[in-house]
Amino acid sequence: MILPTERLLELSYWQELNPHLSVNDHPTFSPPIAFPTHQLDEISDTIHHDGYLHQGPVFASKSIQALRLGIENLVQHGWPAAFIYVYDEVWDLFHQLDEFLSHFLGDNFGLLPHFWAWHIDTDSQGATSGWPPHVDYPGECAFFDDFLVSLSLWIPLTHATPENGCMNILPLSRQKDYDQPVTEPSDILLQDVRCLPAKAGSLLGWRQDLWHWSGRSSKYAKEPRISLSLEFQNRAFDPLCPPLFDLTEPPCVEKRIRMICGQFAKYDHMERVSPELEEAGRKIGITQP
Repeated sequence: MILPTERLLELSYWQELNPHLSVNDHPTFSPPIAFPTHQLDEISDTIHHDGYLHQGPVFASKSIQALRLGIENLVQHGWPAAFIYVYDEVWDLFHQLDEFLSHFLGDNFGLLPHFWAWHIDTDSQGATSGWPPHVDYPGECAFFDDFLVSLSLWIPLTHATPENGCMNILPLSRQKDYDQPVTEPSDILLQDVRCLPAKAGSLLGWRQDLWHWSGRSSKYAKEPRISLSLEFQNRAFDPLCPPLFDLTEPPCVEKRIRMICGQFAKYDHMERVSPELEEAGRKIGITQP
């Protein structure tokens, strides 16, 4: 399939692909989700002990279904799922976590210019999979396992199951028992791995120094695994990847497109795009907002 890369910066093109989604430079956002204090306390305890959070569905199913359809339309037309970040609704979804993120990263948290989306198709041959074991940032991401520097969030838009490639993680509590720091996937003891199935609209997240990866699809998968991720940082610390920007004021649509193209080179060791998109990414892509 030949992609119309000459239309990458045409806002009308993206609106045609997904007329049920919006494309605006200054979108109107939904109010933040209010998390009960006891739930935030439980999440804090989990992050402190194991380095990650794993919450059931927190978003309106209508929003999740709209974004799922958006990615399915993009993939059907040959585009990587990451182009969902052209649309306002994906930024609105993360904006709904404003109070949640403030609780863990401070009121003045910032958004890192790192994001991606996945469409892991059902596959009878088991040829499709998510990304292999890795950490999002190899440096210090928390002090005393409690004061977070940065946090990655991951939202499944379909049910993520062992059959379609759900997330797996090496809990912090297990990693602490190792005699030496884990520097390679082969250092991880398989019995320490924790599988994290999650329903559509759930909220998962982890310290950025935590080892994690997703599985391989199988013939038993009932639906594709479609998901989103964004990364955030406490502004009290120097930016891990400057400059940070405000989630309440996402980039204008053209800059979103250029940032998406900039992700291709950043993540080409994990997932390759088509040659024509690689070329377009080199021409117009930026890795910073």
